[in-house]
Amino acid sequence: MHPTRREKQWIAAAGLAACLLGIFVGYLALQSELEAQFHGGVLDEDRAWVFWHNVRVTVVAFAIVASVAFAVLGLVPVLSCRLLRRARSSRPGP
Repeated sequence: MHPTRREKQWIAAAGLAACLLGIFVGYLALQSELEAQFHGGVLDEDRAWVFWHNVRVTVVAFAIVASVAFAVLGLVPVLSCRLLRRARSSRPGP
């Protein structure tokens, strides 16, 4: 069954909200890493490792939060609406 126009709009809005939430959480995760590095300092030979560590922390935080938020905000409502609609249509009438 193909998604309706309303479902496509809902999924697109949920994707946008999930990306924004993921960006925010990724930023917060990066801030805590940068704060720890500011107080502890970074050796010159560790700068490349620290850079890629910061990238990994940010990307992992974004990916986890964005995928969970997209599933909760986008997929669950659409699928539950379809299941309820199917259950209502298959129920025998009075």
